[in-house]
Amino acid sequence: MKNTERLSKIKRMRTWGNWSMVIGILLMYTGYAFFAGYLDFIPLLGSLLKGSYIFMTLLLIIGFILTMGSTVLFMISGMVSTSAPQVQCPSCQKVTKMLGKEDACMFCGQPLRLEDGHPQQNQT
Repeated sequence: MKNTERLSKIKRMRTWGNWSMVIGILLMYTGYAFFAGYLDFIPLLGSLLKGSYIFMTLLLIIGFILTMGSTVLFMISGMVSTSAPQVQCPSCQKVTKMLGKEDACMFCGQPLRLEDGHPQQNQT
């Protein structure tokens, strides 16, 4: 597993967006599954929450909020990514984008730093 401290900031934002999307969709499906009685085999919760409009509505709303939040995260990371300076990674020689003065390579995780006087921007 890759060390998460060395992920680039854009990649970290996209990862949070992906996970909140997955969790939101799973919550919405779980709310409907309890309401419809698909999860009756769970000893206490299945029979208690079967047909519960309040529980289903609560999970649907929480899941919808998480899904919309992930959409906003993806939109922000896309807007930030278009204006981020591109630099060439000294380790893997690939062009990567940087947010702020310190970031990590999107491909290999190499820590990168922009110097004030000598920005290493790519001319492409």
